[in-house]
Amino acid sequence: MYINKIKLENFRNYEKEEIEFDKNVNIIYGDNAQGKTNILESIFVCSLGKSFRTNKEKELINKEKEYAKVEMTSFKKDRNIKINFEIKEKKKFSINGIPSKKISDILGKNYIVLFTPEDISILKNEPSKRRRFLNIMISQLRPIYVHLLNQYNKIIEQRNIYLKQIKYEGKPIENLEIWDEQIVEIGTKIYKYRKEFIEKINKKIFDIHLKTTGNKEKIRVKYISNIRKQLFRKFEKK
Repeated sequence: MYINKIKLENFRNYEKEEIEFDKNVNIIYGDNAQGKTNILESIFVCSLGKSFRTNKEKELINKEKEYAKVEMTSFKKDRNIKINFEIKEKKKFSINGIPSKKISDILGKNYIVLFTPEDISILKNEPSKRRRFLNIMISQLRPIYVHLLNQYNKIIEQRNIYLKQIKYEGKPIENLEIWDEQIVEIGTKIYKYRKEFIEKINKKIFDIHLKTTGNKEKIRVKYISNIRKQLFRKFEKK
């Protein structure tokens, strides 16, 4: 898979730009604040449906304009894929000219890996950074993973609401089992996807790191889940 071309319109500092890529190695260089990262961001948006720099998507629009558009064409196996992104009041995507109802539809159409200086935070900062990294990577390989994450977050939100109802309205605490069982069921699936991905990483990095250190150091990434073991046992019994 490789990217053929990308067209930008009112995206960040680009009013109109068309860039063609070589299928091998491409180097983007220039002075600071000229828009190099903006090009990478446009590719990221067309691959994952969101920016890696901001949660305020209207920041993607050129300050003097009312909308922004990106068109990215890539070649995968034996076919071309065209992803169109547009943001005005809301963001919209289409795949080969067909409007997409869900952002998850574009996941897996293009595989990308982004490294930035800030990525050191994956190791140094809080676990949420590492989970975000895993979520981005796995979502490209397993689009159903996004659906599971959305389900999981909705259930957590509902459970938190019910906890307040227990405290302030005297709702029966026994009803928490309804959400606990769903959390374990979906959480187990998420755990399996993450564990599978970590194992794939280990297979790739072990030999590379061993060779890099002259056979002096071994490396292994371990995934530790925070789902309570007793809930796992409870779910497995049912």
